[in-house]
Amino acid sequence: MEKKKIIWFLIIVALVAGGYYLLFINKEAGKKEEAKQEEISKSDLIIKELVDKYQATTGWEENLTYTLQAQERLITEKPILFRGYVDDVFNREGKTIVRFSSSFLSPIDYVLELECNKEILDKIFSAQQNKEDFLRFFDEYVVVANIQAVSKPVFALEGSALSEDEVEINIESSELFTAKGNCLDIAYIGDDE
Repeated sequence: MEKKKIIWFLIIVALVAGGYYLLFINKEAGKKEEAKQEEISKSDLIIKELVDKYQATTGWEENLTYTLQAQERLITEKPILFRGYVDDVFNREGKTIVRFSSSFLSPIDYVLELECNKEILDKIFSAQQNKEDFLRFFDEYVVVANIQAVSKPVFALEGSALSEDEVEINIESSELFTAKGNCLDIAYIGDDE
């Protein structure tokens, strides 16, 4: 009889301890999920604000194969929203141009060459202050732009190292779209992904 009481006592203690453990784990998982949701919400909120402010087009990247499709979707009277990384800032014909590359999560590869004013340049440079050079590569921006031209190079060079002194270079069809236009606004969203 005494053994049954001990077994029941151990079962009850195990159930209470297991329940407490599961409750504690669920609370921690809930806190982590809330933090993750909050992080996602920051970039989503920024995107929503820019879309609302400029009535910008989104979702243009889906099922995009040909230059004609890109031209029809991007060269419109309406601003377009992009996500990407700053590759370079330079002057061309007296205008300041910022070159953006597509986000890692984009279904297509594109490069934007956008004329930008001083206010937009200030946003870019202020977001990159006090950062190590290698960290800047992951700084993502949301860009709203009016596009005037879209093209796609005919060829792309692909290379792979065969050895320390030898590289194989292949000429392939290009999958990269290039768009040129004017930058209307930009917002820094960091390395959110």
